[in-house]
Amino acid sequence: MKGIIPYSEAIKTVETAYREWAKNPVLNNPRQRTHTPDGVRVSIHHGAAPFLGMTGYMSHCELLKQFPEHQKSVFHGHPVTILYDSSTAELRAILVGNPTSKELPVSHAATELRTAATSAVGTRALARKDSKILGLFGAGNQARAHLIALSTLYKLQKIKVYTRTAANREALAREMADNFGLPVEPVDEPRKAATGVDIILTATNASVPVLDGKWLEEGVHITSIVSSNIGLVKGGFIPKKRRELDNETIRRANLIVVCSKSQAIQDEQGDLFDPVQAGITSWAEIHELGDLLNGKTPGRASNSAITIFKNNAGQGIADVALGALAFRTILEKGGGQELSIEGGSQ
Repeated sequence: MKGIIPYSEAIKTVETAYREWAKNPVLNNPRQRTHTPDGVRVSIHHGAAPFLGMTGYMSHCELLKQFPEHQKSVFHGHPVTILYDSSTAELRAILVGNPTSKELPVSHAATELRTAATSAVGTRALARKDSKILGLFGAGNQARAHLIALSTLYKLQKIKVYTRTAANREALAREMADNFGLPVEPVDEPRKAATGVDIILTATNASVPVLDGKWLEEGVHITSIVSSNIGLVKGGFIPKKRRELDNETIRRANLIVVCSKSQAIQDEQGDLFDPVQAGITSWAEIHELGDLLNGKTPGRASNSAITIFKNNAGQGIADVALGALAFRTILEKGGGQELSIEGGSQ
């Protein structure tokens, strides 16, 4: 499934999935996770995409190692997507591996395509339409994917990237310039990536906040992807929940939108649950992406407003929709292997 879906199609499909979920809440359940004592984590994403004729789930497994300020995925088991016909319940496909984008066919993260496409949907719905300058925190696989996804939506004139390691940000700048013609400029201080920009993207593996909310300027939009789950704390893997944003960033935001409030509450996610518990914001002030897309939640109120899209965990509706799109493309190209499995039982 390498290089099977261009980002333009992935973004369109994910947006439709969220719109449909907002109309019918039973199409999706929050992501579920289990942890072994050795740090192996299984994530299961249930969802239905009737608009593509499929329902099912995606599951992936990874071995994690925790450090004081970040998390590292040491090994990824092959993700598996199970697709059933959404009208007849027949098993339609078992997809082993993750569909990757046409632009970045070689993927090193099981959820790279879905995560970046979801961030692109949320960013487009909230950032100023004339955004031209991006501040990026992170230089790994998700950062690469997010740059490509956002570059399909915006004509970015400058991209300022900061990471703790100079070699990493310089390597990303060279790769993006050489392979995609993107104007990426490494910067040596985090504040430089957070100021003088229209959009801030935090695509990191951080466990502590990567920017100071005091740096935020009028009109900026922030998209953030770290979504801690309380299981890491309960399992004794980390002493406190992971964060990517600080409380001041949450406090200063005029509008906060998430993929799923149920997910944030279930997982007691640090960037959302903790500020609510502290009285900095409330669940009533946090809105869901599907409601924003369908016009139930008002969007950006002015060009001076500060907005946040917290991509707070991949939802099954997006994984199943992308799996269904990949499956359809595979069939059109005559690929795949038909298994001699009879229908179900009555």
